[in-house]
Amino acid sequence: MITLYDLPISSYGCKIRVLMTHKKINWRSVTPPDGYGSPAYCKIVPAGTIPAIDHNGFLLADSEAIAEYLDEIIVSPPMLPDDPQDRARVREISRFHDTRLEPLLRAFFSHVSPNSRDNDFVKDNSALLQKRLHQLDRIANPAPLLFRNQLTIADCGFVASFALISTLRDILDLDLGVPERLQAYERVLATHPSVAAESTAYYNALATWAATKLAG
Repeated sequence: MITLYDLPISSYGCKIRVLMTHKKINWRSVTPPDGYGSPAYCKIVPAGTIPAIDHNGFLLADSEAIAEYLDEIIVSPPMLPDDPQDRARVREISRFHDTRLEPLLRAFFSHVSPNSRDNDFVKDNSALLQKRLHQLDRIANPAPLLFRNQLTIADCGFVASFALISTLRDILDLDLGVPERLQAYERVLATHPSVAAESTAYYNALATWAATKLAG
C-alpha cells in the first residue's frame, strides 16, 4: 500500500493517480496535515509539496520522480517505451508539459475570482499559452496517444491540463485555440480505461473549486 499525499484539485496529483490506476497499484490518498507547505506537513515531506508518496517509509516528492520510481518498481504495464530514442521523446514531452505548459495554467488561478482578476495578465498569459500549445503540436505526434497505443508517463500529465484548459477558457473567456491534432488526442486520452474515471473526478473537483472562487 502506498500513501499518496495530495488533494483532488492537484494537477500533478491527478497525474500520479492516473499512473497508479493504470498499473493497478493499491494506494490511499491523504490530505497534507494543515495543508501543503505547512510546518506540520514539512515535517513529513521537507519540500512541503504535493504530490508526495510514502512507500513503506520511503518518502518521495515531485511528480516526475514519483512517476519514474513507480514505473521502475512496478514494471507492468511499462509506461516508458523500450527504444532509447522513443523513451527520450516521451521524457521531453513530459518535461515540456511540467515546465512550459502547466505553470501557465497555474498562473491563471489567482485571476479566477473577478475581485482579483487582472485582464491584461490574463490576455498576455493566454497568448503565451497559445504559443506553447502550438509548440507542443510540433513536438508531439499523437497516434492516437503520445506513443501510439501505449499510455506513458507523459500522457498522465495532460489529463488534468486539458481539463484546466477547458475550465479556465470558459471562466476567463480565453481567446485560445487547441490545435486539431491535440483536440483529437484529448478525446482519445479522456476515454482511455485507466483515465476516464480520474478525468471525470478531476473535472468535478475543478467545478467545485471554480464555483468557490467565483463566489468570493
